[in-house]
Amino acid sequence: MKSLIITIALLLGALPNSFAQKQEQKQNKEQKQNKQKEQKLELGVNASYVVRVKTTEGNFFLRLFNDTPGHRDNFVKLCNEGFYNQLIFHRVINNFMIQCGDPKSIEAMATVKYGEDDAGYKIPAEIQPHYFHKKGMLAAAREPDSDNPERVSSSSHFYIVVGKVHNDSTLNVANKRIQKSGGVEVTPERAEVYKTLGGAPHLDGSYTIFGEIISGQKVVDEINAVKTHKSTDRPHDDIFIVSCDVKLVEDKL
Repeated sequence: MKSLIITIALLLGALPNSFAQKQEQKQNKEQKQNKQKEQKLELGVNASYVVRVKTTEGNFFLRLFNDTPGHRDNFVKLCNEGFYNQLIFHRVINNFMIQCGDPKSIEAMATVKYGEDDAGYKIPAEIQPHYFHKKGMLAAAREPDSDNPERVSSSSHFYIVVGKVHNDSTLNVANKRIQKSGGVEVTPERAEVYKTLGGAPHLDGSYTIFGEIISGQKVVDEINAVKTHKSTDRPHDDIFIVSCDVKLVEDKL
């Protein structure tokens, strides 16, 4: 009887250890699988960068395009360095776009007009004809053609398109502006997008688009709808970027 009690006690004592071992083995297996999955992700082949932009108004997520590698890699670099942290959206134009990227705007001084400074260098244009300024597109700001005929981009200023829903009349006006600027005219296919989703067609072909909103457009719309100063387009109450977090994510077919 005594030996039986000892045997049962030993078995009961072994159960917790056995359970812990199985849990550890399960965790190790999952970690190995996750690591293998990460190793299989290759930028530009089956994966893209996704950036979570955390603002004082909420979060939105951007997917960066792989066929604009100069702009993509520069944006990732600045995000990882924390360049955008605590910068304000210094230019917000209702039914058009929101803009950020002036490093001096971290001061957020009420009497200062921001927008003249950037990270101190330029990026060669990567204007891809298959991208256009529909709502939610991410693009690089730049100096006007008169001072910048090569249309090189600012190193840090970016804007996100909000735009408006168009009709035939407003698209005709946009096409006339495009003809003067040497941009890309609105095709019938794109016209349908502008008539339903909306955007800023007059910018097509003139600025580098290098990403798009994949989640959180509502937050961008809310930022775009705030009251601003007419003379500067700066919001009455400053809206800050808190952080930009970059992650390599598998492309979905």
